[in-house]
Amino acid sequence: LFLSKSYPLFSMMFGAGLAYQILSAERAGKAFAPRYFRRMGALMFLGILHFVFFWLGDILMTYAILGAILYAIRNASVKTLVRTGIILIALNALMLAAFAGLIQLATQLAPEAMPTPEYFEQMTAPAYAAFGDGNFWQAALYRLGQLPMILPSVLFQQGLGVFGFFCFGLAAVKAGVIDKPDAHIWKRSRMFLLPIGLAGSFFGASVLLGAESAIDPAMLGGMAILTGFSAFSALGYAGVIALFSKGRGGAVRRFLAKAGSASLTAYLMQSLILSLVFTNYGLDLYGKLPAAQVIGIGLAAGLASLVFTGVWRQFADRGPMEVLLRRFTYMGKS
Repeated sequence: LFLSKSYPLFSMMFGAGLAYQILSAERAGKAFAPRYFRRMGALMFLGILHFVFFWLGDILMTYAILGAILYAIRNASVKTLVRTGIILIALNALMLAAFAGLIQLATQLAPEAMPTPEYFEQMTAPAYAAFGDGNFWQAALYRLGQLPMILPSVLFQQGLGVFGFFCFGLAAVKAGVIDKPDAHIWKRSRMFLLPIGLAGSFFGASVLLGAESAIDPAMLGGMAILTGFSAFSALGYAGVIALFSKGRGGAVRRFLAKAGSASLTAYLMQSLILSLVFTNYGLDLYGKLPAAQVIGIGLAAGLASLVFTGVWRQFADRGPMEVLLRRFTYMGKS
């Protein structure tokens, strides 16, 4: 339901944000490039801090790097952006499928050369030591040591798809449909793409659950299927959100809209909560809970961040992290 769907939705909004920032700069009569690249630099800095001190799965660094590249095609046509997005997302899924095929071939032709369970235990031992036994600074040093390896792999594995959804979001604003719930694209997405995406995702999940290790062909094959169908699901979810946004709405929808405008704060807050729950310097639950309990904790952290940002926005124009990002982007103005 969520894996490989949340990042595409945020990525579409990131691409849409580029268009809105361009329009804002034009209205203010200001040069767009300096403020945009200051924003990307600030995201990169926040991403590094987030990675080192809270979570290895940071996406802000990826957004900053790819966002800088997106600037180069800001003037592309809607048709070009949509085609580029489709090609990149499809290529991302095909690459994972190709890796799965190569691993399957290697398993059949040279099974003795494949990593053993003992190998994976050795590979994960430093992580268990850092998060299960280490203090805050030991965990941070471990993450810092992983940065040179993880950032390139994330850019390689997720970058194509993320950039593809950047293109979709930018195209939606240029086409004038981003804020039109009854636009044909959103109707088609929620009626047709969402069922296709969810059906494919459940199939991909069933394949992935049969994997015995991180390099099992089933793992990569399942991820390839999930990645391919995530585009359908994400667009379908966007269509549902668009439908939900129709009309004036009530208190709940206004609360959710305000909370959603502080997504950077919520994202970082979730990492803060979960790092304190699982690490040794927190509640020390790393590697000790079954999947169902971990999912429950993740859901609780998500709801807690939603409530916090929603309440905060009742009394402030922006979330706390959004204020910091904006101050750097606009040279002191929040």
